[in-house]
Amino acid sequence: MTDLMGSTVHELLAQVLARYGSIDVFIARLHALLDTPTVERPVAVAPAAGGRHRLAEPTRRRSMTTGAPPRPSG
Repeated sequence: MTDLMGSTVHELLAQVLARYGSIDVFIARLHALLDTPTVERPVAVAPAAGGRHRLAEPTRRRSMTTGAPPRPSG
């Protein structure tokens, strides 16, 4: 039996047995990893409006179409 990646099931079994000693130990390790509690991170809180970098009033934007187009050089 060959999986999609090209390695055989026998190679995978040999690696698992070499590292963990038995399939039962390997499965127990997987269960232990899945049963450990998840670390929950605190929710990010948005800063309050009106911080020191807030502008007092919005700036006026100039239109991009005002004025003549630039002359070609050369």
